[in-house]
Amino acid sequence: MSVFLRAIRRSLILTGVAYLATFGAMVASQPAQAQSKDVRVMMDWLIQGTHAPFFVAEKKGYYKSEGLNVAIDSGKGATNVAVAVAGGAYQFGMVDLPSLINFNASNPRTPLVAVYLYFDSNPLAIVSRKSAGIKTPADLNGKKIAGGPGTAVYDTINLLTKSSSDIKINWVPVSPALFAPMLLRGEVDGIGGFVNSMVPGALEAGIKREDLAELRYSDFGANLYGMALVANKQYAEANPATVKGLIKAVNRGLLDTIANPDEGLSILKARDPMMNLDIEKVRLGIALDLINTPHVAKNGLSTVVDERLQKTIDDIVSVNKIANAPKPSDVYDAKYLPPVADRMIKK
Repeated sequence: MSVFLRAIRRSLILTGVAYLATFGAMVASQPAQAQSKDVRVMMDWLIQGTHAPFFVAEKKGYYKSEGLNVAIDSGKGATNVAVAVAGGAYQFGMVDLPSLINFNASNPRTPLVAVYLYFDSNPLAIVSRKSAGIKTPADLNGKKIAGGPGTAVYDTINLLTKSSSDIKINWVPVSPALFAPMLLRGEVDGIGGFVNSMVPGALEAGIKREDLAELRYSDFGANLYGMALVANKQYAEANPATVKGLIKAVNRGLLDTIANPDEGLSILKARDPMMNLDIEKVRLGIALDLINTPHVAKNGLSTVVDERLQKTIDDIVSVNKIANAPKPSDVYDAKYLPPVADRMIKK
């Protein structure tokens, strides 16, 4: 081979090596560009005042500023949301931590993980009319409570009653849509569920707020962590930039809603002109009380205490007799959060 041909061959080889090295460096330095940017988020229930921060983030362009195309849909309860997210129909969903723990125990091959804690306080409660005299867990004995297998309250009631065999509840398994009307007609003594849903539902049915009593789990030693934004664990690990971007946007929307709840409600009203603002104002107020607790005011949004998370896990494992207890890191992952300074609520 002539010196000229050898020189050409050597030049081509070096050019190829340089190209491969450059290409490899480009791929390695741009993993986020290969990640999902089209995101679907499922709420836990019908879109209501509780969900205002998600739409504040949409209205103000917080998703777009993170390069995300976000679609937000209503849900039909935590279990349905968990199934939709685990199966990939949705990338994110709103699920309470007790339901997440139960779901993962039954579906170990498609685990979910909480990436942003929404409710710092536990929303579970029995809501009744004051005339029913339900002031303590012992008062539930012999009472008719709307709920049944598959509902969050039924599945966790032992945390409230401390597994007392002396307390016998007469459960009435009906659709959640019938809870408030049955309470109004006196067909049940109380209704079980999330307080931010049960109280507004009772008001909408025609019961006055001053006639309602709330038996909250958190007032009787069962202060589990509540609602969270969750993702399929495999999806989250494969799309960290997307997860971080969505959380950053939602966090900004939540801070804005805490600072100006009326703005959040007006954004919802523009989306749904038939929305009853008086009812939704009550609902959002209750939700913000569950979100903006003294702990959050001091430490920032989605700041989880390890001991309390472990207690949440232990309580659910005990009540539902889960064989393999998850580790806290299996339930909640803080690595996607914005800095603490960006999660502090302005006074």
